Amino acid sequence: FTFFKLDPATASAPLITSLADISGIIIYFSLATWYLGM
Repeated sequence: FTFFKLDPATASAPLITSLADISGIIIYFSLATWYLGM
């Protein structure tokens, strides 16, 4: 992280947010396809 001159906390916050968003979208669509496929 010294190469990017960033604090690890500020650098990991958007990454964690995007990972949570992506996992939520995947869970939502998998549940939707399972429910519609019934």
